[in-house]
Amino acid sequence: MLRKISIALAAAASAAVLVPATASADATDDYPIPNRMLKTTCTVDQYMAAVRDTDPVYYERYMIDYNNKSPDVQQGARDRIYWYFSLEYPGRRAYSEHVATNVFYEQMAFRWPNWAKLFFNNKGVVAHGTEVCANYPPHDPSVWVW
Repeated sequence: MLRKISIALAAAASAAVLVPATASADATDDYPIPNRMLKTTCTVDQYMAAVRDTDPVYYERYMIDYNNKSPDVQQGARDRIYWYFSLEYPGRRAYSEHVATNVFYEQMAFRWPNWAKLFFNNKGVVAHGTEVCANYPPHDPSVWVW
């Protein structure tokens, strides 16, 4: 009897390993976009100015990459991030969900894979920038000139 139970358990375990599980992905409050970025009330210009001062190395790297792109890609990245910042929390949360679950959702990523690196990819930079961004002017297009 013990032998039959052992064989049945081994068969069940083998079946569980051989049957592929359904993959699922879900955006969380910090993936793929950090929670502070989902909830910030700052503008793009305020956030970029704050990052320029709090994490200058990351700002510099982003701006070097940005300046190495063609003018149409630069404009596309600016348009897309200003669009994102125009969304309220539910829209930002939905965007995060789409980015996490659909690789083809964000078309800007095909033109410049790191287009949003300064804004989404580093929780520490986002934390530093969103902590003080309200202290900067809401409209300062000079943040795009480096």
